Amino acid sequence: MKRYVFSLNRVLRVRATQESVARQALRSAAEHAAHADDDFDMKARNYEANVASAASLRGTVLNMLAMRDLSAMRAKEVVDAAREKDAAHEQLDAASAAWAQTKQKLGALENLDERQHTGYLVAQAAAEQAEADDLVTGRARRGQPTILGGSRGEAPR
Repeated sequence: MKRYVFSLNRVLRVRATQESVARQALRSAAEHAAHADDDFDMKARNYEANVASAASLRGTVLNMLAMRDLSAMRAKEVVDAAREKDAAHEQLDAASAAWAQTKQKLGALENLDERQHTGYLVAQAAAEQAEADDLVTGRARRGQPTILGGSRGEAPR
């Protein structure tokens, strides 16, 4: 009996590669989301610290205008960081869904391969058993005359 070869082996390799790429994209998206979280936290703390320090530096109108502009810039940075953080988490969710889908497809092919390989092993064992039975039966028949055809020893038609 010839050796086992999964009929969809090429597809299995492609799916394994796709799963690996999706896993790497998920890892990258998770790192990006973590950096976006850190950036948002840092900018929010800087803004809060700026607001606290600005309250203690009240003075001239020019100081107040400068502080207001600086506060507005930092507030815009916080809002932008929040948007970036939300976008990064959406990308993370999308990458996670894509990875789960490719992993499911890969798992289905791996299960199919396993079932086919098990069927191959069963068929191979049955063929070996049949061969062994033929050997044993053939040895037993060597000692007995064979009857070909009818009761008179005629050859079958």
